[in-house]
Formats: sequence, C-alpha cells, structure tokens
Amino acid sequence: MKRLILLLSIFLSIQCMAQNAEETEVKACIDKLFKAMQIGDSALAKSCFDPSARLQSAIVNPKTKKTILENEPIDSFLVQISSIKKNKIVIEERVIKYDMKIDYPLATVWADYEFYVNEKLSHIGVDAFQLFKSESGWKIIQICDTKRRK
Repeated sequence: MKRLILLLSIFLSIQCMAQNAEETEVKACIDKLFKAMQIGDSALAKSCFDPSARLQSAIVNPKTKKTILENEPIDSFLVQISSIKKNKIVIEERVIKYDMKIDYPLATVWADYEFYVNEKLSHIGVDAFQLFKSESGWKIIQICDTKRRK
C-alpha cells in the first residue's frame, strides 16, 4: 500500500510539473505579444500567431447600446503595431490576473487587463485567448477582447 501511495505521489508530482511548464510557455507567448505591441515590433507580434488566427472585440455601441462583435484582420493589427513605433506612442497592456486552462495541445486564457497610452489609463477589459501547441510551440489562434472605461 505504501508503494502504491508513493507511486501515485510521484505520478501526480510529474503531472503537476508538466502542467506548470505548459502554463509558463503559454504565458510567455502572451507576454511576447504584449512586449511586441509595446515596442512596435510587428514581426515579433506576427510570430505569436498561428496563420489561421483571428481577432475579435465584443463591444457595446455607445449610441445604440447594442452589442457588436467586431472582426479585425491580423494584418491590420500588425500595421497598427508598427505605427506605435513610428508615431512615438507609448503603450502598455498590464495583465491584472491570468486564469488559464490547458488540455494539451489547447489552452484557454482569460486575462483581465488595463491598457495605458502614454502612461494614462485608456481602458480596461478582458482578453480571452485560445492557443494551440504546434511543432513550433504555442501559437495564438484566437483573441476576443472587451474594452470599457473604468
């Protein structure tokens, strides 16, 4: 019985370490995207995405108060990132809390954030990421976010 408990403990420890390693890799992919945005590096940002990735925003139209799901092509997003450097804008997306679920090779991350432009709070919201682990590592396949004034 003691051996069984010992083997079970070892197995659970190995599983926990593997899960923590995957969480670290997923978070690193997301952090790399935010760093790329901050420094205006569209090539670095592009490296975070799977070619099939899509971006969406779930917003409330301020005039009609109706909810809208906006789609943005990755290429447009990358152009915006490259303009950050050119226009000397300082942005920072600060993640307040990560909630991560991983079932290899799929990860879902719910990230509460604050977004700053030139050190002034612009908006807050949630980024809902989905990532896929391919042969080249974790890649973002979907981001849907919300944006609202604090």
